Amino acid sequence: MTRRARKHLLKPLVCLLAVVALEGCISPTPNAVGRYTSPIGGAPVISNETPYSAALRCLAGFVRQRPVRIAVGQIADYTGKTESDGSGRKVTAGAALMAMSALNKAGVHMVERFDTSVAEMELKYANNKLIGDDAPRPDAKPGDFRKILAGSIPGSDYYIVGGITELNFNIRSENASGNGGGSDLPDILYQRE
Repeated sequence: MTRRARKHLLKPLVCLLAVVALEGCISPTPNAVGRYTSPIGGAPVISNETPYSAALRCLAGFVRQRPVRIAVGQIADYTGKTESDGSGRKVTAGAALMAMSALNKAGVHMVERFDTSVAEMELKYANNKLIGDDAPRPDAKPGDFRKILAGSIPGSDYYIVGGITELNFNIRSENASGNGGGSDLPDILYQRE
């Protein structure tokens, strides 16, 4: 066997050994907490249940009866609040992604409007007749390319865009009071029971 042949045989063999060695790091069944393996650095990906999760799942039943398509656009941070140590903003830049997660929990059909770069590139390739299918359709002829059909991209019934404009650390979840200045309404005191 030549030196070049040994070199090309060694690479796949090393990859195969690495895969077999790493196979023992994960279990096919989850543990009591629902994880398949221990997270690196103590930050596991878990289901993020919030006080709104049950309400969103309840809304999913309504959405099944009356389907709706929603597009989520940019939801920006307009608070201007940054950490005092200069490590970044106090409000996440992922508000649009959080809105998408909430809509997904509610069973809403979403259409992509947040990052359309992939769809635009696919459309550009299809327009230039560069995209074909690996498994051609039964009616396709050899060398067929993806056709651009009018109306093939679903539209949205509603869209969500906007920004986070206020960040208050002095709002209490235990109780709050509010005054109706200049009105005939009495002072209102909201208290958690």
